[in-house]
Amino acid sequence: MSNPLARLALWLAVAAVLCSITAANFPSLLSESLSDTFGSLLPAIPFAALLTVIFALRWDDLRDVLAREGGMSSELAIRLTGVATVAVLIILAGVTGTSVVLSGVAVVLTFYGSSLAVIPGARRLLLPYALTYAAGVTAPTILQAAFGEPLVTVSTALSTWVVSLTGVPIAWQGPQFFLLSKTGDIVNATITPGCSSVISVTTFLGLLALMHFDMRKDVGSTVKLAVAGVVALTLLNSVRIAVLIWVGYLSGAGAFWGIHNWVGYAIFIGFYMVALVVYSRMGEAKAKPLGGAISLNPTRPGPSA
Repeated sequence: MSNPLARLALWLAVAAVLCSITAANFPSLLSESLSDTFGSLLPAIPFAALLTVIFALRWDDLRDVLAREGGMSSELAIRLTGVATVAVLIILAGVTGTSVVLSGVAVVLTFYGSSLAVIPGARRLLLPYALTYAAGVTAPTILQAAFGEPLVTVSTALSTWVVSLTGVPIAWQGPQFFLLSKTGDIVNATITPGCSSVISVTTFLGLLALMHFDMRKDVGSTVKLAVAGVVALTLLNSVRIAVLIWVGYLSGAGAFWGIHNWVGYAIFIGFYMVALVVYSRMGEAKAKPLGGAISLNPTRPGPSA
């Protein structure tokens, strides 16, 4: 099978079938998380969106790899590693299927494991995407458990200040707020660790790491944007909460809860796209890039494997 598109189609078809086994619960768990989350930003969606865009931009690299692939008996050890990876995920499906985070990781590892089995030559090209996605999906849960409560205090203080600028009559009791809307509804909610900026910040840092590998910028540019992004996203999270409160004040509890799961996506994904444009115009790396090892295009510089 020498046609790159045919190899790609085979890999995606195999991966899709295997994902239906290793992560069968992922769609329902994702839907449940979205409905239960107070306006926070589940990292799976922005990660998947930007990974798809960047992955599409690497089509020339992937096509070169696909064109050089040998028969199914080539690189047998790598192919068997991929088969073993997917086999382990199938065995653990009962465990990973209980959590949207674990199920999301199972999806990406299944895709990567199947790529080892079908197109082993793409392992270095695809590995940073797999690792970044897995880290980006799991890190928010860990950091939220460790730093969620302090961030709630910060988010509450900033949100109180932002809302005060709007003139909305609202009562705060710690992270909980109450207001009487113009429609006569009582709107009340609580800022929880899931509503703090930890998810949007860790999502951004994960995406920035991926862009650093892919665009090969110098470390200084990446660090500068990382610091600026953390500060900006912390403020934007308070703006998000203020927007929800303003909508609730004008249109009542129904409108408040109707948009609370989606307003974050509009604000934060917009920020990510702006950051992508800004980052693309920042300085290139002067030395051999850390991400050079993932490029399999012989016309591009990078350290040898």
